[in-house]
Amino acid sequence: MKPLRLAVALALLALAGCGRSTPAPTAAPADVDVTALARAAFKRGDWAAAAPLLRQALGKEPASLELHYHLAITDTYLDLSDAAEQEFKWVLANARAGSEEAETARRWLAERGGVRNARDAAAVDNSATGTSGLSGQVNWPDGPVQTARLQLFLKGIQGTPTAGSQYVRRADEQGRFEFSKVPPGSYKLTNRVAGRPIWRLRVQIPPDETVKLDLGPQNSLSARDDFPKDDT
Repeated sequence: MKPLRLAVALALLALAGCGRSTPAPTAAPADVDVTALARAAFKRGDWAAAAPLLRQALGKEPASLELHYHLAITDTYLDLSDAAEQEFKWVLANARAGSEEAETARRWLAERGGVRNARDAAAVDNSATGTSGLSGQVNWPDGPVQTARLQLFLKGIQGTPTAGSQYVRRADEQGRFEFSKVPPGSYKLTNRVAGRPIWRLRVQIPPDETVKLDLGPQNSLSARDDFPKDDT
């Protein structure tokens, strides 16, 4: 009978254990400023952290142009093209006409083919009229830069004929990049439109020429900064 009594006792203990409630998971503090966390992650270029934070912040502030714009840019860095297109379309529909947000959205959508209106596409993608270019390779051995598929921005300089022009390209798997058929003039080449970049270089592109410019530690922000007063 001892084995039987032991089995019964174990069964009763098991039933008693099943009746105990497990501790509820700890809820996130209600006073956490998700928007501030999202801004901080975006500013330091931590795209993987910024994306969920920005989406969470948009749940609380769905009409925030800043959050939609930052999420669109973040999604481009994460290669989430469909999500970026959705966000840039929202920005284009809600941003003030002519603003940096609206123009960036227009150009990105024109590059992707997301602008269906031919007049809008022609207005934002003037590369077809350009006769010059910029090409090079990103090379950072054993460094913090992921050269493959790196996103680069070529922006016209204010107060010059290229003002308002902006082009976006990605380096290929070997780090090679090319901006073709752009109008000649003065440009800023950088890898970010917000936050601290790795490069911030002034490039003079002559008519009917393609300038060669490689990117690496030798002309990174720690060695050369052509726009020291520019916080973008």
